[in-house]
Amino acid sequence: MWLKALVLLLSIRYLAATCNVCQSDSNVACHSETTFSICYDGVPSYDLLPCPKDFYCTDGFYTCYQNANPVCKTEEDTSTTEIQTTSTTTPSPITTTTTKNPTTTATPITTTTTEITTTEAPWNADDICQQYTKNTFFENEDDPTCTTFITCTVDSDGTHSTKVTSCKANQYFSTSLKVCTATKPDGCVETTTTIATTTPTTTTVTTTAASTTTAEPWSAEKTCLTVSKTTLFQNQDDPTCTTYLYCYFINGSATALIKNCKTNQYFDASLKSCSENKPDYCT
Repeated sequence: MWLKALVLLLSIRYLAATCNVCQSDSNVACHSETTFSICYDGVPSYDLLPCPKDFYCTDGFYTCYQNANPVCKTEEDTSTTEIQTTSTTTPSPITTTTTKNPTTTATPITTTTTEITTTEAPWNADDICQQYTKNTFFENEDDPTCTTFITCTVDSDGTHSTKVTSCKANQYFSTSLKVCTATKPDGCVETTTTIATTTPTTTTVTTTAASTTTAEPWSAEKTCLTVSKTTLFQNQDDPTCTTYLYCYFINGSATALIKNCKTNQYFDASLKSCSENKPDYCT
């Protein structure tokens, strides 16, 4: 007698890499063909960011590439296979078989945990500009006053270039409109001008025995007077190293801002960035 059996074979194949996995080159995780999020300590934040139009999320350094093969994409293939079987009746002798079960010995499983130390890379306007295929404007994340923005220019030969452009007086750059308006976005600080002044740096006390010199206390504002470009310094008023001094330089003057590192990160004066490694001089 002929019997027909239908077997449904379902397989899922991943095209390049698994979704929601942090990529080593870009430190982001793709969650779909066109969305991704930044990774912290090797874990996706799931604060979804979109790729530009016609760009796809990849495992490359710049994450989003035009007309690229996305890493987070699944295809389901199903196939039905028809199997024919033949049933025949054949007299079989009666056989008695005694099987002895083998002894099973449990093997211990050793798990090794490797701790990965990550250092937050500074924001770079040139890296952002490389993701675009035509001229555009975007936020200058180095400017806490929101009075400047980045002009990204793409030449006919594919060459990318960036420059910092200033808004008109009393105007602020809007990231949603991509233009300067009179409305200051939330989170932007007031523009202040730091003027260099000449002040005594030491105080001398004269006695009949000897001279005593007292150094002037450290000042964030006076530290920023020494820079000619945007620079990061150790906050000497913070022994825990969880904050740092951000000297924002624009239009010939510097603004002193105290910024916080992320949770469980510390500012390293030699690297000029926050990392998980706490320097020896921090408490």
